[in-house]
Amino acid sequence: MILAMPSTPPTAKPSRPRKRERTANQLSATAFRLFEARGFDAVTMEQVAAEAGVAKATLYSHFPVKEALLAHRFREDIAAGMQERAEALAAHRTFESRMRYLLTESAQWHAARRAYLPAYIRYLTRQARYGEGGGAPANARAAPIENGTRGILGAMFAAAQRSGEIDARLDAATLAISVEYLLLGAVAAWLDDPAVDLTTRFLAAFDLAMHGMAARPTSQASGAP
Repeated sequence: MILAMPSTPPTAKPSRPRKRERTANQLSATAFRLFEARGFDAVTMEQVAAEAGVAKATLYSHFPVKEALLAHRFREDIAAGMQERAEALAAHRTFESRMRYLLTESAQWHAARRAYLPAYIRYLTRQARYGEGGGAPANARAAPIENGTRGILGAMFAAAQRSGEIDARLDAATLAISVEYLLLGAVAAWLDDPAVDLTTRFLAAFDLAMHGMAARPTSQASGAP
């Protein structure tokens, strides 16, 4: 399965990066429990550190801002969700069918976390840096948009290119970035106007990426006589 996550054998001694990742997972899990109990806006970094039993300096060395804790938790959710859905995903025989399945599932995931999404999107937008150079700050370890959504999309697009379902001349990583931002735009539009459900918005964004916006022949156009 192309989206399976690598694992370390149980007998292997954890490396320093893996120990750091484990600590980050524990901190973000603690923070999310507090967010759920008290509300995201009401929780402070100091409260997270106290609840986790670590010094504030330890918390800040992993997560420079509260939103980074949330983003890290969401990255873990995305990875776990992909593992849980691996069998169901494999049952879909085409790239387009797999994408539609994942986007429908993703819409439900987002809807269940609607209260957190404005802060999450603001954080991702700040992380982008938009050509300012240097990428994300070195201590901003949580990069869910790259390690979660973008990685999944890139792997799926690359597989679809190998199977001949999408144009192999296009760069899979660039496609992933483009579709990722279409989906973020769909989330932002849904937050602003929930009258159109997120599944509909996600599938419309994917149709745009898959089929383009160029006019189709009259015989293929929707609603043509």
